[in-house]
Amino acid sequence: MQIAQRFGAKVSLALSGRGMFLIVVKDPARLDNLVKSVGGSIVARFNANRALVVMTLPSYLGLRASIEVSFIGPVNVDQQRLAAVLGAYQAPSLVL
Repeated sequence: MQIAQRFGAKVSLALSGRGMFLIVVKDPARLDNLVKSVGGSIVARFNANRALVVMTLPSYLGLRASIEVSFIGPVNVDQQRLAAVLGAYQAPSLVL
């Protein structure tokens, strides 16, 4: 019996399709080109070197080994909450 089965977990690894990932790069000037170089696209930029990106799993695995990347990892997102957060994040702040 595998560990996943012991805990009732279901593990699947599909190499087709695209996923969402958080990426942190060492050089902010390289973020856009690095993501585009593997066929990915930026969904939301949090600061100069941090963004949510959409790319294929093989692209993610390739970037994990890159010396230009400080961190990259998959994220699961509730689409409605993401839309609300992005709307609030991009909304102009009110100063009273």
